[in-house]
Amino acid sequence: MSGPPESERSDWTDQDLLTRHEAGERIRAEIAETEALLDAADPPRADERAALERRLAALRAHPFAAPSGPSGA
Repeated sequence: MSGPPESERSDWTDQDLLTRHEAGERIRAEIAETEALLDAADPPRADERAALERRLAALRAHPFAAPSGPSGA
């Protein structure tokens, strides 16, 4: 038997990895979902709203949040 024993092998394969395009799509979907929660007819409590606003700011700050992804990619 060659290679490391089964217990030392990684669970990750290339198929598990997102492309930059896929990562961007997921981040933009999360942004849209978070915006919808903030704009809902039944607004969340102040603490929930603050948490959603922090989440939205973090998502928007991610390099892949822009439709074209990070510059130079």
